[in-house]
Amino acid sequence: MADVVTSQVLFSGPRHLVMRFTNVSDGTGESDVVKVNATSANGIVVQGNTIYPGTHLKVTKCQYDVAGMGLRIQWVATTNEDMLVLNGYGEFDMEDIGGIANPLPAGATGSLAFTTIAAVANATYTIILTMTLGIPQS
Repeated sequence: MADVVTSQVLFSGPRHLVMRFTNVSDGTGESDVVKVNATSANGIVVQGNTIYPGTHLKVTKCQYDVAGMGLRIQWVATTNEDMLVLNGYGEFDMEDIGGIANPLPAGATGSLAFTTIAAVANATYTIILTMTLGIPQS
């Protein structure tokens, strides 16, 4: 068996992306599973060219309900870096400060990966992330 997971785009616009992620665990959990691909998905079309947010992606809000396990949301890089470590339920609203930006560790892609911590059978999470899709400036 495997965990039963979903990833759903709730809103995708030229500036913002809202996604919902769920998991009902069988006890095996998830490890470094890319949930938001900032390098080849969620592109912004500018003058006929598709530009991907990459490391310019920012998380402005996180609503979460994590039960029976912990959840690490990490920036994907050569060595992934924690953005949030969650358990329980609540909400982080960072829009007023511009969101959580990628700290740009070595090999940063801007993508987000999930890793569960101490998952047991029937542990669950529901996460709603609101993100800003930055346009790389040259």
